[in-house]
Amino acid sequence: MLTEEYPPVTFMKDGKVSGFVTDVVREIIARQSIPDKIRLTSWDEAYQVALSNPNVVLFSTERTEKRERLFQWVGPVGKNSAIFYAKKGSGIRINSLEEARKIAAIATTTDWFTEQYLKSKRFTNLVSSPLPITNVKQLISGEVQLSVFTDITVPEIVKNAGYSLDDLEPVFTVSNTYFYIAISLGTPLDTVKKWQSALDSLKADGTFEKIYRSYIPNADLNDLLKK
Repeated sequence: MLTEEYPPVTFMKDGKVSGFVTDVVREIIARQSIPDKIRLTSWDEAYQVALSNPNVVLFSTERTEKRERLFQWVGPVGKNSAIFYAKKGSGIRINSLEEARKIAAIATTTDWFTEQYLKSKRFTNLVSSPLPITNVKQLISGEVQLSVFTDITVPEIVKNAGYSLDDLEPVFTVSNTYFYIAISLGTPLDTVKKWQSALDSLKADGTFEKIYRSYIPNADLNDLLKK
């Protein structure tokens, strides 16, 4: 079971992997008597391991068209919006992806769904880095003009980079998507079904909502609970 530093979804706290999807995964494995062997690493490493080996659980993972046939899916366990951010006061205005393609440089995080999406849209002005805090520093320093983050994770990423969310401003919403628990190909379908059944039970008995709201109290969960 692999994840990354992606607060408040998944992150390391006091030497233990935490976050609302981590807590959901822990509840799923507890109900199946599976040992807690969750490991936090870089997204790039986790993603490649899950692509190459059976019986790997990767979370959380945006379910995109590019990835649809690369994994088996359990979820959804959350939703977010991918947004272009500029340095506050930059004066940059973006009204379409076409306009964004003309920007000199856009910072992205290696193999994140946002980078994969922009590449699929023929963006050739991307500056890729393994860590999202690098994207923030590049933005503030002027090395890039835009960076792409999701709305639920950007506050913590900016904080960890040593800045405030007030130092950035959103300029264009790129996409609205759901994220899932991905299970690698080659894993028995019966295993995937058991994970989905356990998640469905969490949603039905109120456990899922309780966990989610402990991290994001005002989240709109209506559609998540129905899916």
